[in-house]
Amino acid sequence: MSTVIRHASAVKPISVPVNNTVASDNWDRVQAFNPATSQPLEKLYEIGRLAKTATAKELLEASLSISQLEYGTIDSYLQLAGLSAEPVAGLTLANFSSAKTDFYLPGKDEFGGTVEQTLWMQKMALDSVGIEMSANERITRSFELSGSFMKIAKDANKDLIFVSDTVPSGEDVDYEIDLSDPAPVVDPNNAGVYILQAYRVSLLGVATELTSADYTYTHVGTTLSINTVTTGDNIRVWYTSATYGSAGDPTALNDADDFYIKADNVTVTLEDGTNSAITLSKLTSLSIQATLNRNDEGAIGDNEKLFNEVESYDVAVSLGGFVKDAPIQEALMTQAGQSWGIIDYSLFSSVDIIVKIYKESSKATFMIGYKITGCEFSDDSTSYNANEFGENPCSLNSDNLLITSVIGNL
Repeated sequence: MSTVIRHASAVKPISVPVNNTVASDNWDRVQAFNPATSQPLEKLYEIGRLAKTATAKELLEASLSISQLEYGTIDSYLQLAGLSAEPVAGLTLANFSSAKTDFYLPGKDEFGGTVEQTLWMQKMALDSVGIEMSANERITRSFELSGSFMKIAKDANKDLIFVSDTVPSGEDVDYEIDLSDPAPVVDPNNAGVYILQAYRVSLLGVATELTSADYTYTHVGTTLSINTVTTGDNIRVWYTSATYGSAGDPTALNDADDFYIKADNVTVTLEDGTNSAITLSKLTSLSIQATLNRNDEGAIGDNEKLFNEVESYDVAVSLGGFVKDAPIQEALMTQAGQSWGIIDYSLFSSVDIIVKIYKESSKATFMIGYKITGCEFSDDSTSYNANEFGENPCSLNSDNLLITSVIGNL
């Protein structure tokens, strides 16, 4: 039933890798999708005048927080990395470094109803990934992204259209793409502008953003002509329309994959590099937080933060559990499983943490895994409260995270 305000059942996130030759995809099992926008500004004054002279606006700041149930697939990670398949050795944080992802959120009047507007977040960069689990509860993922652009497409421009076209052999100049189904609608903010974003990605994976100098769009013939192309170039185009055309609604429900996976289906092991790996059987909680530290700077002569490169990676791991036989600390002594007599914190080394997630609690079918190598001790604490069991949470840190759907990569 249509309502005057929008219900969460009437929206579904879709992502489009911007600077890679990867198809768009729906995001499934999302629990929270929270875009936000802020406009940094400064009021300017001068000596000898009471009132402000002007307001200086800085680049727009857009952010996106996503919470998703872990359901055993790597699809979301591939979208954020701009990859159509997992690399042979698995995904590392470096795979997300230069990738840019558009997110758009068609908003309907009701579930399965008519689109009223579309929220469009452009060129978002991944800032952090989190994996959280507690005993007997559902596993969750979280993602934080940032960018400089946010748009709401509505009324005559309510549907955001993405077109991907690969240049066949024999084409080099004035390559034409038919945009008649559906036809672009003019940007009401810029007279004569129909194409809102366009990229050319070469066979070698070099992405170039196209400007109006690189193409010509003829609205009468709904034809986009790219000035110069090379065989195998992938042309990626975004525009708005009042209809989705014959392709129909891009949102789709996924009833094939699991809806969630609980921590019951997980094994967590530690390796000290010397002894056999040990399984942490008394963990009550596990948190992995990987952060991509970006420089996030603009350039003179450009209204976009061009320098959004990763300077370093931080991975924080928190392990929660009861006090018993100090298996984590023993492994940090490079004495995993050795019943070591004295644990000396000043002698700690590093460990590797491997998290394997299975389809079932019997752990027969592997789904997805996470591996952090070179984890160093950060801190731990012990707490005893009257008439309760003692707790001993421990924190480690590293600079890498491997994500894979292939158990052999762990």
